[in-house]
Amino acid sequence: MHINDLPQELLSDILLKATKANKAEGVGYTYGLTQNLLPLPSEAPKFTRYVRGPLSAECLRWDATDSIRQTCKQWHDWALSYNFERVFERRWRGSERWADLTLRRPKYNLYELIDKPKGFPLYRDPHGSLKQTDRLFASLPTTAQHVQRLWFNGFYAAETDKLILSVVASCRELQYLSVPWTILRRAGVNDWVNLLNAHTGVGKPLHSLELTAVCLPKDQAHALENDTTPNPLEDARVDFRSLKRLKIFGNTLHKPISDEDLQLMARTATNLECLDITNLSTISVAGMLALVKASAKTLQVLEHSPRSDDGFYHPFPGHLEEGEHVCELLANLPQMRDLSISVPYVCADLFHNHDVKWAGELQVRAIDICGCGSDTNSQVRADKLRRVLEAARAMMALKRRMHQELSVELFFAGCIFHPEKKLVHGDFALAEVASRGRWPFDKQPSTLGPYGQSGRYGKDEGFWDAVSEEDYLLAVTNHWIAL
Repeated sequence: MHINDLPQELLSDILLKATKANKAEGVGYTYGLTQNLLPLPSEAPKFTRYVRGPLSAECLRWDATDSIRQTCKQWHDWALSYNFERVFERRWRGSERWADLTLRRPKYNLYELIDKPKGFPLYRDPHGSLKQTDRLFASLPTTAQHVQRLWFNGFYAAETDKLILSVVASCRELQYLSVPWTILRRAGVNDWVNLLNAHTGVGKPLHSLELTAVCLPKDQAHALENDTTPNPLEDARVDFRSLKRLKIFGNTLHKPISDEDLQLMARTATNLECLDITNLSTISVAGMLALVKASAKTLQVLEHSPRSDDGFYHPFPGHLEEGEHVCELLANLPQMRDLSISVPYVCADLFHNHDVKWAGELQVRAIDICGCGSDTNSQVRADKLRRVLEAARAMMALKRRMHQELSVELFFAGCIFHPEKKLVHGDFALAEVASRGRWPFDKQPSTLGPYGQSGRYGKDEGFWDAVSEEDYLLAVTNHWIAL
């Protein structure tokens, strides 16, 4: 039997193992040149050889399949699928490089024999790689059909947005896409129809979409602010119905993604399984809940973490509509299993439904307790907080009886609560002063800090202590700690 007559799964496994062996034995680094910073006028600059590795994952994959691509058409097609399944495009951050080295890396051993390496300055277009990818996919559409994931990093200009959209339009089998948020501001309706690829009848609809944001340099920010492209999300043809995963990451000051954008998405985003809104403060709990309600029957993973540069002290998550109870809504999501949320209020109702599928680590960041106002006294607040912690313990105990693991962390009032251990971690120096040294009755050093599990990151934040829940609630009742 000829090897090509084997079932495709077996042949693919054989070629994959051969590729991994080639990668392990191949060249995993590259060279560069440098010169003395201030050579004497009478002397020519002296170059020094040095290693500029390691090679990127893309180069390693391409080198490892070099012999496979040259064997036969069937193996060549497999190698193309292996190499182009994931395409990562990064902006070149330098303007010049020294180069006199062959592109054939297997011949690097000959380079070691050169006593006096030479080089010359060579300009490199920072967008050159993106332009080449666009030309390749336009001229060889069959190559683009192998692409399942595209990831773009560092491209925020109008020119690069057009190139990104052109590349995406060529990849009809695309499943996972990560693009800058500027695409949302500059792309037209037809561009978004091609990007989501829902109901077009060609290829597969997009499965996962990531929108990343950064603060732009002055010239790029000015160009974006002056762009007058209408919001494509307002058009009914932009359909998120087939999207399963949506991630929005990163803060920006320039036309940021807002609650209005999420509310427009929520009109059709009814089948999301994962929603991740991280490290930005321009989306509030109202925008997040619009998508949660739209995909209430399918949502399995939810993270809303409007983190800021201040670490533990997150931006305010926003206000809820009058009479809306987010705890009850989150507790009744039928498919939810992984939850990390920032909400303005929390209460024991979040843990009242013991039929939930929650597992792993559950994090809740809250500003206040449901039903409390500015005139609520400390005793009432302490009682409500105790009921929250007891409800969390009851749910964890139930999960353990069902041989499931669930841990709960509550970030509240500048402290971290661990209901399972009945401990509260925080900086209690002012409370000790207020109690004139009578409190706490027992404390222990804490390994946590304002940055959560990662501690203080070496910053001058002071040391945290851990006290028992009862000690903490007693301090609240006696007005030594303000909730």
